[in-house]
Amino acid sequence: MARYWWQCLSCGERPSWPAVCRSRSVAAFIWDELAPSGWDQRLLLRKCQCNRRSLRITYRFRGSDPERLSVKHIVGLTPHDGYLPMLWETFRHSAPSRRWVDFKYQRGRSPWGLTKRLVLERRELARLLRAYERATGAAVAPGGAKRTITGFWRRSAKTSL
Repeated sequence: MARYWWQCLSCGERPSWPAVCRSRSVAAFIWDELAPSGWDQRLLLRKCQCNRRSLRITYRFRGSDPERLSVKHIVGLTPHDGYLPMLWETFRHSAPSRRWVDFKYQRGRSPWGLTKRLVLERRELARLLRAYERATGAAVAPGGAKRTITGFWRRSAKTSL
């Protein structure tokens, strides 16, 4: 399973979870702080000891891959029966201007789903993309998430008949 930590992008400092926030792990942080805040994106960028606001949640791309990813945004839907689907916008340390979208989920406070595939119904995906747009002020897909997703499904349905 991936291990998550806070890391300063300026000086490389890696403070412990409790030194940065009230939580002891990424799963607890999401469940206890980020989701209850209404997905306040300011919680994802913290001030480091070097006095720069460049402390972000970081993790390895894959277990054996030395490449690190840092989190720019995390947005999720309202938990239903302990199930919390999320969209993470991340970037590789080797190419910080290139953004990646990673779909993850949690079951309660367990981090188990953070490394598993997320499968969503179309309407849940559309809701997640709209929630991302509300929380970040930016659309994942150019032209707006709703229009792009709906247009894609209409074209797909026509071509599959």
